Amino acid sequence: MEYVNEPHLENFSRIGQGCMGIGGEFQRNEFRSKEDIEAVKLGIEMGLRLIDTAEVYADGHSEELVGKAIAGQRDKVFVATKFSPQNSSYLGVIKAAEASLVRLNTTYIDLYQAHWPNPDIDIKETMDALQTLVSQEKIRFIGLSNFSKREMCEAQACLSEGKIFSNQIEYNLFDRYADEDIAPHCHENGARVIAYSPLDKAKATNGEGNKLLTELAEKYQCSQSQLTLNWLVSQRRVTPIPKSSNPAHIKQNAEALNFEIDTADLKQMDLYFPSTPVYVDPRTIKVSLDGEGCREVYQTIEEALLNELGHTPSPQDLARFISQGEPIKPVRLRPISTGHSGYKYELIEGRVRYWAWVIAYNWERFIPVYIRTN
Repeated sequence: MEYVNEPHLENFSRIGQGCMGIGGEFQRNEFRSKEDIEAVKLGIEMGLRLIDTAEVYADGHSEELVGKAIAGQRDKVFVATKFSPQNSSYLGVIKAAEASLVRLNTTYIDLYQAHWPNPDIDIKETMDALQTLVSQEKIRFIGLSNFSKREMCEAQACLSEGKIFSNQIEYNLFDRYADEDIAPHCHENGARVIAYSPLDKAKATNGEGNKLLTELAEKYQCSQSQLTLNWLVSQRRVTPIPKSSNPAHIKQNAEALNFEIDTADLKQMDLYFPSTPVYVDPRTIKVSLDGEGCREVYQTIEEALLNELGHTPSPQDLARFISQGEPIKPVRLRPISTGHSGYKYELIEGRVRYWAWVIAYNWERFIPVYIRTN
């Protein structure tokens, strides 16, 4: 289950462990710390040796728990973490890395990733800091997360030596935006795609697709989640990082490569889960609270332009690139009863991208979307 022929990659397992939610979401939560530590340990024992976390997860507590889980077995794991966009300056990257090393209780990080691009800071400054950390042997590989193809190219051009190791993006059967250009670009340039939310948070995909997954899971005597993970790994240089604290699910994840999907079945999955988005009128989309109802969102274009919530990149930053023709990751919608509102859909993910599109085209162009039908 490992890439054994490349230096420092003996522990880079083909399926890893995502740690968003370990120790809390964006705030520290110590209620399940013991269970979270044991979950990561079990994953390592089962062969899921790539462990991905971030300084923002649980406000650093996720890194602390990962540090406790890997204590005494640092040489058996491949640790990846990420720094936040507000820390993208040269000194910001250095300080963020030092803080993560302390929380992880390790002398080096295998893969250090820019969590999101920050257009307010010159990418060269960010990459220079990462190269300094490599030269100091505090990190082994440089990675990106949520970067577009253009942003990947700009980052690579700033490196005096070496290559970008990976780009971590959302990639699953429902959201295949990576297939458009990011995944092919990674393959062509020797980088990896690290797929977060590979199981789409256990949400339904679509009716016909679910029927196919049920049939194939029965054929291969596996779970639908195992089928999905196996499909992802069958793509070129893709490594999924499912998150779970459930021992049974961790075991299932680790055993997801114990079979091989036939070429004909892979083609069927491609057919039933297409990567092409649909386009809808942004005026028909209702912007409401996020799925958890706990975070503020912009309700008007004026609020988005002010960006008082401090999103990085801001809606206006993204709008500038969109107006220049750069593609965006489709937003997610679900159909709603129009009633007297006139809306056809509710926006459930991608609010900053939605307002960026509206700002760029002043409501005049249809926006790319994925629609959940169940």
